[in-house]
Amino acid sequence: MSIDDLKHEVAEGWPDIPAATFALGIIDFMGQLEDQELRMLTVPTLLHAVGCDEVNQEFLAALAILAGSTVHVLDAKAFYSEDDDEEFHVDAVELASARRTGSLEHPHTGELIEDFESKLIPYFESSERFLKARTDD
Repeated sequence: MSIDDLKHEVAEGWPDIPAATFALGIIDFMGQLEDQELRMLTVPTLLHAVGCDEVNQEFLAALAILAGSTVHVLDAKAFYSEDDDEEFHVDAVELASARRTGSLEHPHTGELIEDFESKLIPYFESSERFLKARTDD
């Protein structure tokens, strides 16, 4: 599988949808990055990559295509940022549990954080599938 194959999946799976254009632009952008840069793709970075000034419905749909479908070139991640500049990674299992219970356990203190959603910062990382496709190019 190559990057062109991934782009073909998007074009075939979501024809005539504006979000597909954004998704293709993000794949092209990712194809130009170094491996290290693919470990933390922020929303502002991806917005800039597709020439968008703000998050809109099409952009969110593109992220859903790339992270939540069979195309799967992005893994959604998040980190928690405290007021004192302490940050920690929150994996998908921890986040799902926190949303189910209504509180997030602080990894260092063990304290339960109830108002955690407002301090979560989403980001994306390239998936193994994308890295393999890039290697196969």
